[in-house]
Amino acid sequence: MSTSEILQQLETCAQILMAPPNNIGLNDRTKAEEVFLNFQKTKTPFTLCREIMEMTQNQFVLFQVGACLKCAIIREWSLLGVEQSSALFNYLFDYVNRRPLDQYVVEEMMLVNAIILKRIDLEEKRTNNGESSKDQNETSKTMIASLFVIIKNPAAAVQMRINACCTAIIRILSEYSTLSYNSDYGLSWHSHLNFYGQIKMAEETRRSNDNIKLSAKLIRICEMVLTWNMESFSLITGYFVKARDRIESQVFNPPSDWLKFIIEGNLISFFFEMYLSFRSIDPNLLHSSLTCLTQLSTMVSIRHDMTLRVKFSETFMQNTISLCNMIMDVISLHEVQFLSNLFNSICIYLRSHVVIDDCNPTLTKQFIDLMIKFTCKVLLESVKIKTHFDEDDFDKCNQSIEYLMNSVMIIVNLNHYDRRMQQEIQGPNISGDQNGQITLQELCSWTKPLFETYLRVHLSEPEGLLPLSCFKDDDEIQEFEEDDINKFREQMVAIGSIAQVDLRSSIDTITQLMIMKLQQFEACITAMDMKVEDKTLQWIRISEDIHWILMISTYIFTSFAESEIPTEVIELSIKASADIQTTMGALQNGDFTRPNIDPIVRYFIVILKLVQMEKQLLENHMIQWVSPQVSYTLTYFLSRTLNIYLVPPEYESDHSQMSLTLNSCFGADSQNVKNLINFFLDHMETKFLTMSSETQVLELSSEGLRLFCKFRDRIKLLNECASLQRLLQRFPVDPNFRKLNSAVRRNMYNVFIVVFAGHPDAVIDPLIHLYQTFRQHLRAGQRELIQEEFLNIVDFTMGISSGTTSYTYNVIWQKFLRPFYNELPEVLKVMHKCSIVVQAILELLFHLSSCFCIYFSEEDNLVFYKTAVAIFTQYASYTKDTYSLDATRLEEIQAEFIWILKFLNDLSNQDIFLFFTNPSMTSSLNQTIGQVVITSLNIIMPLMNDQLLENQQLCALYYKLLEFISQDTDRFKGFPIKLFESYLKCVEYAFRANNISNEIKAIGFKILVQLGYQTAASPEPSEEIMKFLRPFFQIIVEFIFCELVRNNDLILRDAVAMALYSLVRCFRQSYQNIIRELMRCINDPPIEDRICTTLFTIIEEVGLDSRYNAARLTFKKQFSEFINQLHTMLTLR
Repeated sequence: MSTSEILQQLETCAQILMAPPNNIGLNDRTKAEEVFLNFQKTKTPFTLCREIMEMTQNQFVLFQVGACLKCAIIREWSLLGVEQSSALFNYLFDYVNRRPLDQYVVEEMMLVNAIILKRIDLEEKRTNNGESSKDQNETSKTMIASLFVIIKNPAAAVQMRINACCTAIIRILSEYSTLSYNSDYGLSWHSHLNFYGQIKMAEETRRSNDNIKLSAKLIRICEMVLTWNMESFSLITGYFVKARDRIESQVFNPPSDWLKFIIEGNLISFFFEMYLSFRSIDPNLLHSSLTCLTQLSTMVSIRHDMTLRVKFSETFMQNTISLCNMIMDVISLHEVQFLSNLFNSICIYLRSHVVIDDCNPTLTKQFIDLMIKFTCKVLLESVKIKTHFDEDDFDKCNQSIEYLMNSVMIIVNLNHYDRRMQQEIQGPNISGDQNGQITLQELCSWTKPLFETYLRVHLSEPEGLLPLSCFKDDDEIQEFEEDDINKFREQMVAIGSIAQVDLRSSIDTITQLMIMKLQQFEACITAMDMKVEDKTLQWIRISEDIHWILMISTYIFTSFAESEIPTEVIELSIKASADIQTTMGALQNGDFTRPNIDPIVRYFIVILKLVQMEKQLLENHMIQWVSPQVSYTLTYFLSRTLNIYLVPPEYESDHSQMSLTLNSCFGADSQNVKNLINFFLDHMETKFLTMSSETQVLELSSEGLRLFCKFRDRIKLLNECASLQRLLQRFPVDPNFRKLNSAVRRNMYNVFIVVFAGHPDAVIDPLIHLYQTFRQHLRAGQRELIQEEFLNIVDFTMGISSGTTSYTYNVIWQKFLRPFYNELPEVLKVMHKCSIVVQAILELLFHLSSCFCIYFSEEDNLVFYKTAVAIFTQYASYTKDTYSLDATRLEEIQAEFIWILKFLNDLSNQDIFLFFTNPSMTSSLNQTIGQVVITSLNIIMPLMNDQLLENQQLCALYYKLLEFISQDTDRFKGFPIKLFESYLKCVEYAFRANNISNEIKAIGFKILVQLGYQTAASPEPSEEIMKFLRPFFQIIVEFIFCELVRNNDLILRDAVAMALYSLVRCFRQSYQNIIRELMRCINDPPIEDRICTTLFTIIEEVGLDSRYNAARLTFKKQFSEFINQLHTMLTLR
């Protein structure tokens, strides 16, 4: 038969086989199948098949031709020469490349080529007698060259080329794979496995410099794609885009159509495998691959699609488990940081009951178990790092521990706290082990060893893991250089939550440890036969252990974000069923050894023992054995726990359940409460008298007492405490208390006025006596005494003013504060050379204004502000000649000006609050405030200079005040021309000075907007104002060319646009001539004319008589486009 006849027969049979079953009989279908089976048995069909392929378009026939070629290659390979097989190989690639074929036809043709490629390898090996050819990459070159032919074909569509290439690669890999079912066509498995090893890249090849460079470039491309900011923004949020792009760690937020490819395409697993491969090739490739994995773990697009979120979480968990199991024993610190971050990202995705319930429970538990083990391993490694005194590595390790602890806390909160809350709302549910959820027993089995490991790595041997050598150079416990509470806060919050899962075990552990450490401490300081060096070293070791136990226990007994007793503590106290009388007796006697004591109260008794020991050491002049760090941590523990446990607030009684034992020991009606308060106040008094140099400890003590005084029951009890009354009597007269720093004095007088509000004379009378003594010294000119007494009175006054209420205001203001306040100008006159006194006066002025403005009557306001103006006048008279300042004096004056500007800015905002408290008084007060601000500004503006404005805080406050004045034209009435000129020079300075930030410049343009708007709205604008405003056209034009075309600050651009539009509205008739004249600086008439025409067109389109708010928004948008055009124009020029 001829080729055309064979083709006609094949096409007819193809139509029969492809036809619907109900149209073709079974016999016809069977005969058609036999035709194709016989066709596949055709001998040497290579020429025939090529002729048929060129003649037919029938896809099924082409598929059968491919099947025929496949059988022939296997059956008749020995009859083909290398040239014939290579020609067929190239022909099939060319055919697929130039003909539109269905996918199943392409796959069959590429399978034939894969078999040919493998057979060519076999022939080359036989030719070389089983030895490798000189060019080991000949097969790879043949394959890659053929793929390049497909890719470079311009006649085919891009999708068709990519499809052909991918199909070819898949078929070739499948042919060489050990998993292919068709891979042993006429070959032994031994031969096939030889080919499998041959197609793999040799280890030496993979490690070659060229491959490493190529891999580095490819992974860098992946890193750039995954760190690309893919969020879309509107013009309004353009400034956010600029700020967002400065963030180093962008979250991965791909388009929605990427998600299926990323998750279902197994891209995550690919990057994990790639990382493992790079790990064995070149460490320099690891950073980018880790970045890729980290970015993938931050993908935010799937958070609202729970199905994808579950799949994503499971994929990451599975791959993380595999990766950790492979590298756990040889992990580097850099990898620890990466994995800790990765654990945290996964746990954030699991932070939903829907996700964690839908994930495979076995996989989830394996992941959590691995995370706990990994965290314990990192904690143990931190001990080795700390032993080697490597601070940088320790900081990196500590950061990793934070991530890991936060990750565990997420799981704990999700499975312990949230589920318990859910059960309280919905009722008891099925137990966790029946539906695959994590049970409490499983959670305890994870959290208990983690809590114990965390404790041990921070304690010394033998209870902990830190050797004695770690404490030899540790001066922190003595000098208090570093605040561990803030440094380790994240870890403390996490370990507190973790410890509360198995709270009984945790409290028993820290109680026994604390008792043991107190016994060791007592034995250490009483030891007589120990060398001084050894004794000091042991003291440091024990003190450091006590410090860490206190820090950890603080977050076990209190919740960081809540000011009430944790539910777990209450439940434990109830379940303990301790004997109440025994517990109360133990608390009263300080005996923690008694049996059947509440476990929470037992620990507090141990703490009372520690407080008593510290108090005795201080009283016996053994302060060298009191660690400032331990004292601070103890104070922190007491401040937090007493504020929650001791006389709980009234709303605590509404708690769903309350421990009768805790209420009996610490409630408002408890017999022990008053004794406990007196005990802690006595301890505080001892610290005040003996530890005046430890300012942080004393500030925290006084601040804790101030916070304790927020509730009625506590205030009532404090009022009856003899210890607090003794403190009130000693504070104004005892020289030892005058050594205390300012914050302590202020906190204590705040406490005094709050507690003794019913009898304020007890607080005020000693101050009046102190004030009278001060006046005598003031008139006698005894400056040293004046300074000390005045600073004490100021601190006491600020404390009292902070605690003043409407109930105590009249007595405090009329009897004491008003006379004292009126004396301030005279004090300033005498003490103007003492900056610390000047700053105290100005700070007091600001403080009284902010605390008492809501209580002042109109008469009081006038008196208060009159004195304020007198103070500023007096201040200016002694400061006006100060032009050149040394560094110390400059800092002093900057501090003084900051307090003045704080006062004036606070004053300018007071009308907002008074409008709600006393609306009838607002109009007159506004006039008074405006007069005070302008008068004060008139006094201080001549004093302002470049050196002062270098301080950013001062500069911001100053220009905010200038902006306040510009908001009301009435404030400029009566303005002397020289003052107005100085005012505008200050605005101009903001645009011309190099040390002024863009935020201040934006405020300057806002001032111009206000001035321009008010001038344009005036029926008869002042010629003087118009004269002063005109030069700002030049400033704006210069700013456009020097700043805006080079600066992408959109906020500044909008501010300039608004200022320009406001000035144009002022100079409606002449603005074009003004701008054209200014544009001549370009020295290019065509460019000048083009810029002016574009700008004038925008102004004409917007209009000058339309609604101002709508017009300025339109102008702002078109001005931004104008700046972009101007940038392009000048760049091309």
